[in-house]
Order: sequence, then C-alpha cells, then structure tokens
Amino acid sequence: MWLPGGKKGKTGKYSTPADVLEDLATEHEMPGKVLDWRQLQKLKSTYTDALQDHINPDTWRVHTSYSIAGANTGRLASTDPNLQNIPVRTEDGRRIREAFVATEGHTLVSLDYSQIELRILAHIADIDALKEAFRDGQDIHAATASEMFNVPLEEMTPEVRRQAKAINFGVIYGISGFGLARNLRIPRDEAQGFIDRYFERFPGIRTYMDDTVAFAKEHGHVQTLFGRKINTPEINNKGPHAGFAKRAAINAPIQGTAADVIRRAMIRMPAAIEKLPAKMLLQVHDELLFEVEDKAVDELISTARDVMENAANPAVHLDVPLVVDAGQGAHWAEAH
Repeated sequence: MWLPGGKKGKTGKYSTPADVLEDLATEHEMPGKVLDWRQLQKLKSTYTDALQDHINPDTWRVHTSYSIAGANTGRLASTDPNLQNIPVRTEDGRRIREAFVATEGHTLVSLDYSQIELRILAHIADIDALKEAFRDGQDIHAATASEMFNVPLEEMTPEVRRQAKAINFGVIYGISGFGLARNLRIPRDEAQGFIDRYFERFPGIRTYMDDTVAFAKEHGHVQTLFGRKINTPEINNKGPHAGFAKRAAINAPIQGTAADVIRRAMIRMPAAIEKLPAKMLLQVHDELLFEVEDKAVDELISTARDVMENAANPAVHLDVPLVVDAGQGAHWAEAH
C-alpha cells in the first residue's frame, strides 16, 4: 500500500516524526506499529537504563527533587530524575513501576483523585448533566457516551466508551479533530464529528472556553477557583502559536485548581498521619504515594482519603464531590 510522505530531510529521505506517523496511523496499521516500537525504545533508554544511574548509594533508593514553580499552572515539577512521568497508561509502561518496591514489612499505598479535572470542568462550566453524573457516582465516560451517541447505559460498548473518554480528556486541553484522530487512530472527519457532537450536547463547555479566552485577553491572566492568578502573556499573540496560547488559557484554571487542591491536601497530610507508621513518598499530579507498615494500611487509607476529599474546604464549595481511589501493593504498579 502506498502512503503519502511528509517533509524530506537532508538525505532526500522522508522524515518520520511522531506527528507524521500519527496522521498516517489513522489510515493504516503499519505506522502505528512503528510508533509502538519507538515507545518501547523510549521506555528502555529513559527509564530502565537511566534510572539506575540515579540510585543513591547510601539509601539504595531513587530520590527526586520538586520545584514549586516549575509549571505555569501551579503543578509541582519533579526533576533529577523526573518521577512524575513514569508511564502508567500502557501495559509496557506500567511494568517500569514494578521496580519501585516497598521496604520489607511495608506496603505502598496510592491515593489518586478520580477524574478531578473533569469534575472541576463540570463545576466551572456549570454542566448539569456532568454534575449529576458525578453526584450519582456514574461512570462519567459511559454517561458522556450515552449523551453524545444516544446509547442507553445498559447497552454501552467498550469502544463507544473509549471514544467518549478520549473526548472528555481531550477537550480539557483543547483537542482538535486532528489530535483526536491521532489518539483514536480514526479518520479526521469522523473525529471532528465526535467533537462537534460533544459541544452540541454540552454547550456550556464551549461557553466556558470562549469566556475564559476573552477574560485572558482582557486581563492577561486567568484564575483558579482559589483566586490564584496564572499569567497568560502570549494570549494576544498572532501566528502559529496563538492556538496553543488559547488552549493553555482554557486549561489553566482547571489544571491549576486541581494543583491547588492536592497542595492543600499535602500541607494538611503530615499532621493527619503523624501518629501512623507511614510516610508520604511522592506526589504525581493527582496522586499521592505512601509507604506504610502492613498493619496500618487500612487506617492510612481512611485518614489520607479524608484529607484529600475535603482539601477544597472551606475555601471553595464544589458542586461535585471529590473522590479518591486507593490502591495498595508490594510495588508501585500493584498499588496504582
């Protein structure tokens, strides 16, 4: 099968960056296999090989550093090594986490905010259907798919749910038809149709996006629900980067609010668990990782979950509940 080429390099051969292959993968399976192979190569070089160089000879552990101002949205940034980008979404990536193990007699416990950015979006954009689904404890991706495709929840298929999940998470970052097509490896016109249908069913999200961009252009910043300002200095720029600046402005109040919430939880956590044989090891975006003696696992989960689920109080009242999922195991992959 003949596939179109992109740009040619100095040697006269076609270049094959990820974006070109992702586009081609929407039409043919072979480019997707090349992308999968490259991902395996990256896992090996970036993690299984490189992390060994960061083992502390005294503790035999890997220690990261956190920057409090490393990300514009307010997220903590992990460096040297970056332990926030240890993969979790693919089976091969999750295997890297098996190397992070608990001390003998201890368990690793992961507490993770469930879909916190979608919950914040439902609140900020005032989307009644999404807020109701969260309050009722529904599968939000299945509920979204049901709204978009008029499929009863009891007849939901994994494929339809997967498409809705990709749109739910993608729309937070201003995903385009091109981007969704790459993620789902489907034709672009089909992907754009999904996005158009999404905004038809949830017009409040489009309104939130437009209002946020307008606010950023007028004031040069956006705000989290806690009132923290996030500057948007490039929002009025023209040219190829204008779209990125708009998407960043739209996402910043959502991701920034999520960052505020988990920071508030982290500040309160030491006092809450000081009498438990446990310590907080890592913060990975919406997740906190603990090491705890086996006998105190249940108490740690109960205590830490309560702190995290009430971290927004009393400063902000959310129309949707914050829910924290807990996992435990001998290693990080098992705990997540």
